[in-house]
Amino acid sequence: MLRYFGPGGLLAQKIPRFEYRASQAKMAEAVAECLSSAEPLMVEAGTGTGKTLAYLIPAILSGKRVVVSTGTKTLQDQILDHDVPLLKNHLFPKLRALCLKGRKNYLCRRRFREFSYQTTLFNKEEAGLFGRFQSWASRTRSGDRSEIGWLSDGYLTWNEVSSSSDQCFGQQCEDFHLCFLARLRAEASHADIIVVNHHLFFADLSVRDKGFNEIIPEYQAVVFDEAHQLEDIAGIYFGIQFGNLQLFELTRDLTRELRRRGNKERNSQGIRRFVQQLEVMARLLHHELYHPSELEGRFSLDVTKAGKGFVSACKKTIHALEELGAALTPIADSPSTAESFFRRSSGLAQTLHEMLDQGDRTRVYWYEISPKAVSLHGTPIEISSIIQNKLLRRTSAVVITSATLSVADSFEFIRNSLGIPSESKGMMLPSPFAFENQALIYIPRQFPTPADPGFCDHVARQALEILKKTCGRALFLFTSYRNLSDVRRLLHGRLPYPILVQGQKPKRALLAEFRENVDSVLLATSSFWQGIDVPGESLSCLIVDKLPFEVPDDPLTSARMNHISEQGKSPFFSYQVPRAIIQLKQGVGRLIRSSQDRGIIVIFDTRLITKGYGRLFMRSLPPCKVVHRLDEIDDFLTSCTCNEGPKHM
Repeated sequence: MLRYFGPGGLLAQKIPRFEYRASQAKMAEAVAECLSSAEPLMVEAGTGTGKTLAYLIPAILSGKRVVVSTGTKTLQDQILDHDVPLLKNHLFPKLRALCLKGRKNYLCRRRFREFSYQTTLFNKEEAGLFGRFQSWASRTRSGDRSEIGWLSDGYLTWNEVSSSSDQCFGQQCEDFHLCFLARLRAEASHADIIVVNHHLFFADLSVRDKGFNEIIPEYQAVVFDEAHQLEDIAGIYFGIQFGNLQLFELTRDLTRELRRRGNKERNSQGIRRFVQQLEVMARLLHHELYHPSELEGRFSLDVTKAGKGFVSACKKTIHALEELGAALTPIADSPSTAESFFRRSSGLAQTLHEMLDQGDRTRVYWYEISPKAVSLHGTPIEISSIIQNKLLRRTSAVVITSATLSVADSFEFIRNSLGIPSESKGMMLPSPFAFENQALIYIPRQFPTPADPGFCDHVARQALEILKKTCGRALFLFTSYRNLSDVRRLLHGRLPYPILVQGQKPKRALLAEFRENVDSVLLATSSFWQGIDVPGESLSCLIVDKLPFEVPDDPLTSARMNHISEQGKSPFFSYQVPRAIIQLKQGVGRLIRSSQDRGIIVIFDTRLITKGYGRLFMRSLPPCKVVHRLDEIDDFLTSCTCNEGPKHM
């Protein structure tokens, strides 16, 4: 690895402005050892380490087919659009790397043709774009939706024509020889590096033992980047889900198929009757669980408390799905179509039966509801045994890396949650950035606690003072929409800078405006805590309302805490605190993105300095100077003018 990463090595010789970084070279050595010894490796690599090259180069040199799984599209794009071309141009001209995405990202030729025969467009706007969409579909070589930059995320017709495991006929499809996914998978079987996201990786892993619908070809090693997300994502794919929208999708597809076939199907009347029943049941399931007073959210699914109406609706739905499956089997002249519908209806019936029975005690059962949809979930309470059995016993050459894996200089939490063997190697590589000079952390001493009714009022007042000092240029991260809404209302009309709010526009458009409008302030929650990259002066101040503890009455959080308690451990210190620390580290990590950046981190939560567990948080944050008075912020800003901003000190 020193031949590549060392001072005067190949990277320094061939890549302009390449800088030797000891931490990058150490990581590359550890990854190479992991890939050759086939033992798991955990690496926390601080921002600026250059970890993508530190795992890509040893992966290429290993001679193994390596899957690189990322948590965000931003990182995926960086690898494919920047790192891979760089390596091909300067070091590995024969490198074969490609990206595999989830099925829904690709056009299905058969579904598109059938939809075009009898188009059902949702509104005038969609109808106006359909001609242009057809033109793209006729000439695309990849079928990848990302080619269509002008198509909005909300284009409903895409759901009708995209690939789906439920509607896939596999090799029985008449368009199989032209299938975009089949062609891409064939290419992937010859690739050295396959880039995917965590969702696709675990979706693929969950069906491998069943022998169908795999997308990722066989591989010998895996690198998980942004691996702090793995526990939540893996749980989704090793659980079960059932939603009323799945019923509507099934009935819509059946209705379209019956219309296409005309009166040729002798069971068409019976099938139409079951379709009508399922549409009624889809609405009834939502009605039985939806309470306008609760609005929307996640709730525990206790069948005994859900009521007789809900149980009755489930049983009727199961019966209708089973009867539908029986009615579908005689379709002789289109066996693949019948098989697909039979598989979908019987699968939904089985899943709903499991949801009603709740016989698997390793799962927590819950539901998520909105004014139009309800989805039922059975999620594994812990995934460590799943990771061990499904992944590590099959592929032990696994690299787990992120800028945020440790909690107070320990890997214990990530080891336990992911089932990583205790003897596996772990290494913490500090960021090359000089945080002690580049950033300042401000935590007020005299301030209401987050539970105080006046908390948001005080947050808005102090934020107003700080934002005037930094001339806006701030990302304001909230732990709840309620706090965001309250602070937004209190700041309205009091700042001379534009206030951007999550939800006003699509995320990409909002971030683009935030970057371009240098003095703006962006208020956001949830997804903006991680995976966004805004280098430069537009993000010179990072504000956090309070420590990001998860709501303890969330059904999944509650079940995991109870599970930890049953093991004789403290759920607060073993689960809630580590999860909050990693989330806070992610949020704080949005500020310093290069060696030129300088800025201020503001956290309005005095528990960091008044509670014993606050020390764990502080030990996990970058090594910045910590201050508690507003005038100390002024001292940090003295070397810059308001127009230049902190990042140009």
